[in-house]
Amino acid sequence: MTNNTNLPDIIELKDIATSYDHGATYIVKNFNLLIEDIPSQGEFIVILGKSGCGKTTVLKYIAGLMKPYAGQVLIHGKQRDERVPISMVFQEPSALEHYTVLKNVMLPLLYRGVDPKEAAQRAMNMIKAVGLEGHEHKYGKFGKLSGGQVQRVVIARSLIANPGIVLMDEPNRGLDNETAMQIDLLVSTLWQQLQSTIILVTHDIDQAIFLGTKIYVMGGKPASIVKEYDVPLPHPRTRETKRDAHFLKLKNEVEDFMYSL
Repeated sequence: MTNNTNLPDIIELKDIATSYDHGATYIVKNFNLLIEDIPSQGEFIVILGKSGCGKTTVLKYIAGLMKPYAGQVLIHGKQRDERVPISMVFQEPSALEHYTVLKNVMLPLLYRGVDPKEAAQRAMNMIKAVGLEGHEHKYGKFGKLSGGQVQRVVIARSLIANPGIVLMDEPNRGLDNETAMQIDLLVSTLWQQLQSTIILVTHDIDQAIFLGTKIYVMGGKPASIVKEYDVPLPHPRTRETKRDAHFLKLKNEVEDFMYSL
């Protein structure tokens, strides 16, 4: 890859390894990934792999929630630390049940010292953007909100402070097909508006192609990056995107490769 700017690369994972028995066996080994700066628009990177290959673990390394057995995680050319503004959307929706939707979305701004009135206004704008206007005073828990609505709260909260990097761990898990499609459309739209770099891990080939600008396939034992695909589909992505001939051709190509692993 050739760097597009004079700025440091956004994220670099160098020779990452995962082992839970002090190197006797490895789940992930020789994992290398470079995500570069792109002027005026972050990349939408997808790490695609079968369940259990170590995708979520790699995402947690980037988030700083875990440390690899070996290798380096560099953010803007420096070792990862807690001061780097990274947001994460987990597999299971994690809205704070005892707070309203509005308070959930406000929290990242309040933690940063934003005036409460300004935080509330910005949160309401984001709540409208994710399609939850009218639900802002409901509490963020199942029973009050559907699974798709809770996930919208989590996405709004993760994006409200305009983080440079957003990590998403199978955000559609457990959702029905129509709700999952709505979440994908929402994520694609917000990514274009906010210009953050998003890294999503998934086992879903359709989702990977629909959202990604670039796909990295994890495979092998121990797992590493075994294939890379550019996704030459225009934005914005719509429901019609999945019927596009280029989408279907790439889907068949990725499926054939995944089945060969």
